[in-house]
Amino acid sequence: MRQTQILALTPREDFVGRDAELRALTQQAVAATARGIILMSAPGAGAGELLRQTYDQLFQQRGFAIPVYFPWKANESASETGRRFFKTALQQYIAYRRVDSLLCTAPLTLNDLSDLALPSDYELVTTLIDRFEREQTSENEFLEFCFSMPHRLSVNGRVVYPLLDCMATQPFGPGATIAGSLLRLIRRTRGPFAIAGLRRQVAQLLHDADRTISDASGTVNIDRLDDEAASRLIDTLARRRNIKIDEASRDLIAQQLGGSPLFISTFLRTAHDKQTSLVSFLNCQRLYVDDLMGGSIKRHFDSIINGLADSSQTKRTLLRVLYESAASETRKSSLGAWKKRIGLASHEFEQLIEALHVYEMVNSTAAFIEVNTDSYPWIDYLRTQYELEVSGGPRARVVGAMLAETLKRAPQTMAQKYRRESALGLADLLPQFNCQDIPAVLFHYDRFAARYKGETPDAIESGLETESELLRLPQVIQAVCCGAITNTAGSVSERCVVAHAFENAEYETESEVVWLVTEIDSKLEASRELIEASCDRLTSLARENGFERFRIWLITREGFSKDASDFLNERKAFGSSRQQFELIAKLVSTETLEPSTIDADEYEMIIPMGEDSELVAARAVEQIARRINFQPEAINQIKTALVEACINATEHSLSPDRRIYQRFRLEDDKLVVTVASRGVVPTQLPGRNGQEASIEPNAKSRRGWGLKLIKTLMDEVEFVHVDDGTQLRMTKYLR
Repeated sequence: MRQTQILALTPREDFVGRDAELRALTQQAVAATARGIILMSAPGAGAGELLRQTYDQLFQQRGFAIPVYFPWKANESASETGRRFFKTALQQYIAYRRVDSLLCTAPLTLNDLSDLALPSDYELVTTLIDRFEREQTSENEFLEFCFSMPHRLSVNGRVVYPLLDCMATQPFGPGATIAGSLLRLIRRTRGPFAIAGLRRQVAQLLHDADRTISDASGTVNIDRLDDEAASRLIDTLARRRNIKIDEASRDLIAQQLGGSPLFISTFLRTAHDKQTSLVSFLNCQRLYVDDLMGGSIKRHFDSIINGLADSSQTKRTLLRVLYESAASETRKSSLGAWKKRIGLASHEFEQLIEALHVYEMVNSTAAFIEVNTDSYPWIDYLRTQYELEVSGGPRARVVGAMLAETLKRAPQTMAQKYRRESALGLADLLPQFNCQDIPAVLFHYDRFAARYKGETPDAIESGLETESELLRLPQVIQAVCCGAITNTAGSVSERCVVAHAFENAEYETESEVVWLVTEIDSKLEASRELIEASCDRLTSLARENGFERFRIWLITREGFSKDASDFLNERKAFGSSRQQFELIAKLVSTETLEPSTIDADEYEMIIPMGEDSELVAARAVEQIARRINFQPEAINQIKTALVEACINATEHSLSPDRRIYQRFRLEDDKLVVTVASRGVVPTQLPGRNGQEASIEPNAKSRRGWGLKLIKTLMDEVEFVHVDDGTQLRMTKYLR
């Protein structure tokens, strides 16, 4: 059944890309334990419409909670806000109780509301209205009465669900304080509530309200639409408004408008009003430039800039500083330099910077300010307004130059989209690195090509299983694109990832390493010149950011020429083809599967240290090993290795809880025994292919030889560091 629009501005079927968020908001109305939801929205991401859609859905579902949608208004006094909130809450309450959606937006007086109240609500409604009209106490008491309406209406088993749209709240001034008062009183209802605000301002709103609001609430991030959702929205709106559009133009619009539902909907509305066909880049960019020069995009940014600059001179100065900063190499300047150039008093300057930061036109810190150049509409608006209002250029010339620029940019914008879609997904893979052992040949193209070039996939996988030289991956703790940490990475920043990691998961300075990983475009085997340039850029990036230990890993589709491979070996850098990368990704994802996803039996045991308790563990592992028919000799070897491991843990771990944690894992062809303990661990522990432990044998006790003995008894022995201790993993294969 089609949902009727009540407060929503968009038909439900046209509201795409927000199904999960809408479901979270509506389910909150029927949750057993009601909590608040805080919507932290990017500018133009449609959080206000999300609340209106929630209201319409809850109104028609007729559930337990009665929705009340209240939008903030800019430049409204505290008393005006209080009066409007009182009337809005009461009117929507009565509309819901009468199941009459037309009453939500009807121009009704308080007398009308009194007459429309149901008999069961009449006494409550008239009492509230009488008190509202008599309330002539202080402003604070009056506001407290008005803002407590959700609490006063939540009677007789009914709960009011406030949906507070704070998107229009000014980043400075009394409005934020008033919003804080409202939020604090809303919390008293102890029922569900939702608050939507700009993500860079929500924290301040909650701070002004009550810390318990954020502590007792869930957070939902409302970002701009991804490529798929933005394309669906454009298709939907174009079809509804009978606008001709092709796929290439649709994708260009989605990319150029940054997935903003606000800009996309206004752009398609303009196309409909002007009866413009969007079947070519030229038509799209003509309409886009029209929007920049005098349409919805200009009006949007004008409303913000004009609200910040109280005079035409201040506006011109602000535009100049913004444009020149954006055009600089780093796009970053000191706050002191900005303050001196703009010439405002300290308080006014702080409000200006705060507003620009909240609207995400700039990124500001305590000392620096950087113009945000990620948004085409914002930067294009800034350029056109600078040319018109600061440089005084002829309008026709500015229009022509901008149209030419956007047309030249269109193919580049689409090429970036296609490269992004065909990228390997480095930022997704690297966080999965967690001390797995991977065949080293996968990081050296020359070795891989010599052994496996021309082989079938099955033959390659079989060969990799027999590789004896393994590379232990580090534990990656963070992976970000190069562009997030530098402005000078050049062309590699698009598909370059910086991964901070620790070798062997040892959180010490000497184990810290940074992997600089880049995917390089090359249709053939990459040449030495191309590889040298990439390595030089990444080395400069490492020095610029103070990375003392770093590892370069380059990836190309078809691998590397012999000269390029020789250069990589000289630089001790890694180089992989796309085929190698995909094999690495497969191995990493396989080794990071949760134990429950593998078909195997697993047992756990905890024993105290000392008192010959390791003999209890030995008897247990004997019974487990018999289940998959280990021979008696092998069972004795497993038992001896386990006893030695327990003794070793007792003597060397300095465990605070004096316990040994054991896990026995049965698979089709092997038994894996893990012995773990908390506390200080010995240094230079042996890995699967590592050196012997640094613990010296004690001439007076055979126990000092335990680690060597374990390695002779088991097929694989591996130490794995954990946060507070170590794990010894021993594997015995069924012969």
